Amino acid sequence: MNVRALLAEHGSPLWLADADRVRERLRRFRAAWRAEWPDTEVAYSYKSNRLLAFLCVLNEEGARPEVVCEAEYRLAREIVGAFGNEIVVNGPAKPASLLGRAAADGALVLVDSQAELERAAAAGVGRVGLRVAVNGHTERPTRFGIAAAEIGDAAAQAATLGLEVEALSCHVVSTDFDSSSGDEGVAVTWPRPPDRHVDAARLLARLARALGEHGFDIDALDLGGGFPAPPAVAEHARAVAAAMREEGYTARLVLEPGRAIVHDAVELVCAVVAEKTLEDGTRCVIVDAGTNLVPGAAATPLPIVAVDRHGPERAALITGPLCLNVDVLHRRAELPALEPGDPLIVREVGAYAQSASTQFGEPRPATVVRQDGRLVLAQRRERLEDLVRAERLPPPLEGNGKPGYSEPKMVARGSRTTEEQV
Repeated sequence: MNVRALLAEHGSPLWLADADRVRERLRRFRAAWRAEWPDTEVAYSYKSNRLLAFLCVLNEEGARPEVVCEAEYRLAREIVGAFGNEIVVNGPAKPASLLGRAAADGALVLVDSQAELERAAAAGVGRVGLRVAVNGHTERPTRFGIAAAEIGDAAAQAATLGLEVEALSCHVVSTDFDSSSGDEGVAVTWPRPPDRHVDAARLLARLARALGEHGFDIDALDLGGGFPAPPAVAEHARAVAAAMREEGYTARLVLEPGRAIVHDAVELVCAVVAEKTLEDGTRCVIVDAGTNLVPGAAATPLPIVAVDRHGPERAALITGPLCLNVDVLHRRAELPALEPGDPLIVREVGAYAQSASTQFGEPRPATVVRQDGRLVLAQRRERLEDLVRAERLPPPLEGNGKPGYSEPKMVARGSRTTEEQV
């Protein structure tokens, strides 16, 4: 593709997404697991990236939605067209309205606490799974799920409330707070090694067996996410399948991949604005995209490459347009000589960048997606009116003395555009 031509047409910065790659990643991921455990279902983690082009492709390919909020649930049901009984509802804070939707549709709700069992029953939920607490890579107690020692009590409580416990779940987290370097910060450890998932699978299988001895029929183990992309995921599949067989588990396996499906399916193209040398001699390259678009850049250095520029490379501090000292995309990117206007590509930003991006600074960029081998505009660039669409002007600004709020309106006046109330 001609990156400069795409920038000329759609502006900079620009998201480049690849729905064809998402489709291929899902197929290979699922095939790797089914080769080891045939009764495997994939529930894609919507929070990783909820670009509609991706969600529709994944739905076409038979991936179930895994959602953690009501907005994602409605995306799955009302926009993507997923069946309600295929949705996995997760997350630590499910509002009553979300539980009500799940109840009406027969969705599977993974409860985060024993208290949530009561709320689920009150909302009319019928199908539940119990999320089992599994510590993160820092070995701190996790804030998600129910302690393994309390799962038996939780299952008994669910039965008393008339809830069907059909699954046990957990999630080997990839992001956590880490103070191993001396200063506490956010650390992303992905992919997780196979032994973490093996330990989680053994724990769930043993709990399922124990519950079975008390009359509970656990239909599925949900191992969450944190898996690598194919082909590396095959090693995890082999190890996990062997562990479950050793524990005597024979039923369904559910997986909730996010990064493994989309991490390299999106790139962010930005343009060089200026280059300067800092007082300590550091080469500093200023670009028109910042951590408002790639909030995870501070925790994980991302690959950044130049387009159509070659020659000797030197380390550069890549900073964005925000008036924040921490607006840094990379601290030491090796890049050739650059000129203002040159495009740079930030790779591997498919997971959590778009879904976590904000309107801090300029309106968010457009998204061009490759689908069925063609490039199409999947999302237009946001405009100024998008920033104020949901706002209302307070009474002192109305100018007419009437109570209430009015909606801002964009009105052209000569060469300028101003805001007026409707």
